[in-house]
Amino acid sequence: MGPDQEHTRYYSTRPRRVPPEFCIDERLEECSPLAALALYRIISQADDQGRLPGSPKSVKAVCFPMRSEATVRKVSEAIAELVEAGFLLRYGVEGRTLIQVLRWLDLQGKAGRRAYPSRYPAPPGWDQDWINVREVTGLRAVGTPEERDLRTPIPITLTTASSSTVTPSATVTGLGSGNPIVRGPGSVDELETDLFGDVDPERWRNRPGRTSWKEGAG
Repeated sequence: MGPDQEHTRYYSTRPRRVPPEFCIDERLEECSPLAALALYRIISQADDQGRLPGSPKSVKAVCFPMRSEATVRKVSEAIAELVEAGFLLRYGVEGRTLIQVLRWLDLQGKAGRRAYPSRYPAPPGWDQDWINVREVTGLRAVGTPEERDLRTPIPITLTTASSSTVTPSATVTGLGSGNPIVRGPGSVDELETDLFGDVDPERWRNRPGRTSWKEGAG
């Protein structure tokens, strides 16, 4: 195999998604092997809205150009099987036969792909087209803010019993060992290191500025 042929095996300007559940889909398994293969190839050849010309001759030319055993008659029968099984919708517009892949948006999804308008008219009453012609720069989880919407986190200051500043990345661990805690407005002085910190009770009672409840009551 030459380098050009090897390159084209892995290259596609409009990739299509085929769900693995097709392998165990009972309706599809009831179809002939040629019909199942035709569905995969029709999905790969459909436009961004899931449409393509639907005459057996057109499908044969597009989907089975190198399969002589896939005759126009056999392709026509395969299309009829897929229509009856509920995978395709075949319709006519101005004397032209077209095919719509049903549940196209469910098959292809929206994340990380463009979707241009179809060149072919939609089936009567069809309202499931989805168009997205914006530049797709990468996949992003649903609800994740864009980069331009992100803001710098608000820094916090952690203190220890010696009032030394700890970097925001410091880990706050258990209580009772003089561990750092987050300080905010209105916090008591540096002797209160945590709920049960290693504080001398005598120093606590005699700390500067302390007023007992008796003195306050007087």
